[in-house]
Amino acid sequence: MRINIYNKYILFSCKQVLLPILVLISHCVFSQQSRIDSLRNIISKTKEDTVKILLYEDLGQAYRDEKKMDSSVASYKQALEINKKGNYWPQKQCWDIASIDYILYEMGNYTESLYYAEQHLSLGEQLNDTGQRGMAHLNFGNDYRELGDYRASLNHYFKGKEFFKLYWVSRNKPEDNTYTMLCIAQTYLRMKNYDSALIFTNMAYKIGLAESNGSYILLSTRILGDINLAKGNEESALQYYRQYIPDYVKYKERNRDLGFVLNNMAQIFQKRNQLDSMAYYAKKAFANAQLFRDEENLYTAANLLYEYYNTTNEHEAFTYLKIAVAAKDSMRSTEKIRQAQILSFNEQVREKEQAMADAKEAARDRMIAIGIAILIAIISTLIWYRIRQLRLKYKTILEQKEAEELTAKYEKMLLELEAKALRAQMNPHFIFNCMNSIKSLIQIKEEDKAVIYLTTFSKLLRTILQNADQREISLYDEIETCKLYTQLESMRFGNKFNYHFTVDAAIDLKSITVPALIIQPFIENAIWHGIMPKADGGTVTVSVEKAETYIRCMIDDDGIGREISAQNKFKGEGATHQSKGVHLTQSRIDLDNALNQRNGSLEIIDKKDALGNPCGTRIILFFMEM
Repeated sequence: MRINIYNKYILFSCKQVLLPILVLISHCVFSQQSRIDSLRNIISKTKEDTVKILLYEDLGQAYRDEKKMDSSVASYKQALEINKKGNYWPQKQCWDIASIDYILYEMGNYTESLYYAEQHLSLGEQLNDTGQRGMAHLNFGNDYRELGDYRASLNHYFKGKEFFKLYWVSRNKPEDNTYTMLCIAQTYLRMKNYDSALIFTNMAYKIGLAESNGSYILLSTRILGDINLAKGNEESALQYYRQYIPDYVKYKERNRDLGFVLNNMAQIFQKRNQLDSMAYYAKKAFANAQLFRDEENLYTAANLLYEYYNTTNEHEAFTYLKIAVAAKDSMRSTEKIRQAQILSFNEQVREKEQAMADAKEAARDRMIAIGIAILIAIISTLIWYRIRQLRLKYKTILEQKEAEELTAKYEKMLLELEAKALRAQMNPHFIFNCMNSIKSLIQIKEEDKAVIYLTTFSKLLRTILQNADQREISLYDEIETCKLYTQLESMRFGNKFNYHFTVDAAIDLKSITVPALIIQPFIENAIWHGIMPKADGGTVTVSVEKAETYIRCMIDDDGIGREISAQNKFKGEGATHQSKGVHLTQSRIDLDNALNQRNGSLEIIDKKDALGNPCGTRIILFFMEM
């Protein structure tokens, strides 16, 4: 409907000249091939840009007729790109933008549709074309209505109504705002403001009758039926719906609105227990929905027919049930996309106000960056001071006690101290990178993601600091810490790698103690030295399984392998990140075994593919079950 109305506002003299030529060419080819193939063939042989523009527009419409919406949008974009590049027809650019806008609207892609409505309005203002500006506001209104922002929708409809009024006055023609009034009526209907909806629908209906405009008459009739149905006036609703059906045939309309009318009638008869009438109209609605690939009406009709046949014909009932379930699944997918697009789309502010807002935002970003830098400095200083104090303490003990037993204890304490330093530092590069990622998200106004990132980072930092003085923690806490770390790295690298954590349900993680941060270094190495050098990313899998009297923790990646990683390091690639040494982890396991009479161990497997090429690394840690 939007594009049909739009035709009233744009006349292109160039098309009047070129169209007969195109029709003649097309007629010769269409008898041999399909319309789409013929148009593509002509385009490939055409060198004249102005002809290509018209052909791409016709191709876009052909794709739209075949419900190939993505291809339709792509064709109109081609026409728009050629037109912009040569600056041939500015008015026609509006037409192509409006076509793209409407097809995106039909696809349910309201967010991108709003973007093209903005472009449409901007170009209309540049051309000082009141008709184009009115149409852009109309498009805005339709998008906002589907996104549920009814106030914004009405605001744009009334603005569009004023621009259309100016358009017709400037051409000394009677004002035609009928379609806009019907859009306003539909919005009031969704708001359950039935009186206002009735006023605008009746005005549009009278104009439609006076002009013998079938589109206006049909849409008005349907809305009047919907209003009465919503108010509970079923008999009045049926009268309007019964009037709609012959008018639909009379005016040779072809759209999915008929499906809504037929389904509404079927539901009224179902409520009245007139089941044969219900089935009659449901079958009509079902056929219309199949014709237009209308999942919403297909689901409603199939569900009604399933209920009708459920007690009389099992085979028919099952057939309609399967169709209803499939349609419902498709609708759920569409609804998820729609919900994801529900957002606020603010109008542009004046250039001076925007500059002030940008300056304020930049100042805030600087303050946040300074705050982050101070926080990092404080944390680093506290860690350094704590380590220094511990070193001084144990150094004094060593100087005072020369006995072999005390020396051995010191060596054990020193190993513990190194482990604490590893836990506390958590790689300064990692902390700086996390903070920079948060800053970057804030600067690009991805504040929701920044909050999630900062919350996860703070949880990880708090967990590490809380466990800084604990030589051992539960395996549960260790796994949770690793999950937080891996989640942060995944967000920071834009989900370049996948990760999975699986734990045997029979294992009580909280009853098992392990050296703190014994697993995390291997995950870090898997990400940085295994996965990140790969162009297409990869997967890190952490699994915890029970094996006899042992708990087996496996860190598996499908990265480049240690051999190639070592070569890269030798060449200087990836030098910004230092691998966590395996020997330190092995020393910590040995110390834990000695202190607690355990038998933990570490195993490293270099994975190979069928050709013997490196295809990742597998680390296996064995812990004793308590």
